[in-house]
Amino acid sequence: MESTSDVIVVGAGLSGLQAALDLHCSCRSVVVLEARDRVGGKLRTVQRPDGKGFQEFGAAWLNDTNQQHMWNYCRQFGLTPVVQNIIGAVACEDAQGKVQSVPFNTLPEFSQVDNDSIKSIRDKFEAASFDPESFKEPRRTELDNITFERWCVRNGATEVALRTATVWTRGTLGQDPCDVSALAFLEIARGALGIVNLRYDGKHGPQHLRLQEGTQAVPVGMAKLLPTGTIRLNSAVRSISRRAPLEYVVTTIHGRRHQARKVIISIPGPAYKTITFEPALPGPMESYIASVRFGCYVKYICLFRTPFWREKGFCGLSQSFKGPLNHTRDTSVDSQGNYALTCFVTSTPARSWLRLSDRDRREAVLRQLGSLFTVGYDKVKEELLGTITSDWHQDQWAGWGCPFACPPPGVIGGGGTGGLCNPRFGGITAVGTEFTNEWRGYMEGAVRSGKRGASLVLSDLQGEDNNL
Repeated sequence: MESTSDVIVVGAGLSGLQAALDLHCSCRSVVVLEARDRVGGKLRTVQRPDGKGFQEFGAAWLNDTNQQHMWNYCRQFGLTPVVQNIIGAVACEDAQGKVQSVPFNTLPEFSQVDNDSIKSIRDKFEAASFDPESFKEPRRTELDNITFERWCVRNGATEVALRTATVWTRGTLGQDPCDVSALAFLEIARGALGIVNLRYDGKHGPQHLRLQEGTQAVPVGMAKLLPTGTIRLNSAVRSISRRAPLEYVVTTIHGRRHQARKVIISIPGPAYKTITFEPALPGPMESYIASVRFGCYVKYICLFRTPFWREKGFCGLSQSFKGPLNHTRDTSVDSQGNYALTCFVTSTPARSWLRLSDRDRREAVLRQLGSLFTVGYDKVKEELLGTITSDWHQDQWAGWGCPFACPPPGVIGGGGTGGLCNPRFGGITAVGTEFTNEWRGYMEGAVRSGKRGASLVLSDLQGEDNNL
């Protein structure tokens, strides 16, 4: 055996590292096996080619009020917060390509019927996400058996209101409302303190702050708190086998075997398909893994000489019914001359866009940016220094997708409340941002899931110790 420990943690993302830290602080021996050559999972900070700071391929945003675990790490590691820019107008593009400039946190000026429908859908969905009955039987299964699109239609959504709801799911998941369980999207909204807050970039919203040093600085700092040798990089797991009630053997793709009493798995749902389990996972978990999926979600980051959009009175936030861009955000760090727009290309438009050549992809994005921010293609091209593109859909350890996996209808209904909250099977506990009822899909959710999973495992270990 390469190692014997109380617990093996598979995956050195935020939730895996947090679980390992809590176990270590409770004087339990732990080994962390990470497939990549780095820690952080889907936190991946990249340096600009010109050296002017960093941009994020993965998770980028947090806040300092209701995401306290992440904020505490930022303070502990001395990281520099950057307030998300919301000063200026938002560019809103309809399905025909007509652009409106609207004040931040207000609706575009559609017809009165459409605006009333958008508000009604928003408010009804907000109310449903705050209603405990939505997540209890029989309502839970009823909501899981329909798509979010069907929920919107049943609640009187006009075509424009449905397009607005499409911006929501594409921005959050890279999926269309017809792909997502209504229950699953309600759970996401509930965990983010409602659909309004979920989409908010101001104070208390989940997109309020970024980090000048990059979010990957957090897991790097967490890893340094663990004893040397705890984390084994380049150690992708091939199989997890139970040899006895209190003995699991975890084997890497290189044939190295590690033994432990318990296993915590901190990888995305679709990535479970890369591991062989003996015995097989129980039926509900097998069904979940077979069904859960990522949307199509690409960050196309444009690096610029100046924040030209601000000169036109825009804050850099935009949304589009037309595509290929679903939305954009200003991800500049002015003090470094690091000016950038992160463009989110998602879902159906993204699949068409990805079939284009690199040159044609860039041209499509630049032309849309010129239209959105009313400066024209030539101005955007003149300001452009370069682009960088996320590639999560090619990463098997991420489960071939981003930002987090979500189930279609008919998968998570039943089982009372919080069916995804730290599923357990024998001595194996699942953690991760998709396995939490709080801040699902966000860094804070990953940390909270890791803490909860560690607490469950520690309780089991203590009980076993008492019975020995």
